[in-house]
Amino acid sequence: MNTSKKDFLNSLDLIDPNMEKHVPYALQDLWELGSMPKYIIKLIEKNIEPSTIENIIDFGCGKGAVLIKLSQRIDFYGLGIDIVPEFIDSANKYAIEHSLIDKVKFEIGDLKAYLPKAKNYDIAIYGYDSTLLGNINQTLLQLSQCIKDKGYIVLEIAFTLDSKNRIQDIPSEKELNGQLSESQLKLVDHVFWDINKIKKINRSNNKFIGKRIQELKTLYPHKSKIFETYMTNQLEESKRIENDMICSSWLLKK
Repeated sequence: MNTSKKDFLNSLDLIDPNMEKHVPYALQDLWELGSMPKYIIKLIEKNIEPSTIENIIDFGCGKGAVLIKLSQRIDFYGLGIDIVPEFIDSANKYAIEHSLIDKVKFEIGDLKAYLPKAKNYDIAIYGYDSTLLGNINQTLLQLSQCIKDKGYIVLEIAFTLDSKNRIQDIPSEKELNGQLSESQLKLVDHVFWDINKIKKINRSNNKFIGKRIQELKTLYPHKSKIFETYMTNQLEESKRIENDMICSSWLLKK
């Protein structure tokens, strides 16, 4: 398996690549998919004059929750990119349902291939959940080439307080702060996610996912082990997020 493919699977918390094609079914009841739109909206509305925002790009947009919810409050043109066709289909349907099809657009695309073509955006949004684009510094460097001078990057990222008890692909607080400082981007503001809110979302999401996993086991009984492993991984990841990580959103300026 090549590195790019491995990082993509990691970003979806997939241990077994045979689960990949079933992920859209398992996640069909979820919209926000690991992001926290309200914190992104808070950072942008608090720190950026809305009249200065013309366009925003969301890399790894999932089903488009961030751009759609943001565009209900601010007038801009938004573009979301994700590699999962079913997610993009859902995102465009949500845009139609919210009468925003003329304001936000969603396209299927590989992030590494699309990044060099994206230019002159006021804001780039990215959830750092794997080393798909490299370490934090490498990721920010690539994202900064997509935005205008004095443009902004919104980075969602989880980190650990203890650098000794490492979690794969998750930076320690020291590493995160160090790489943010070295990025030559100005730190404008940040938000740490409310742990009680995270727990509530995890409980709800896992309930929906569990229901769909049971349906998949009925539809494909010969794949039951794959589905059970995926569900177990989801529950373990939820515990790690709640107990061993701090989730955060950062606003950085070029």
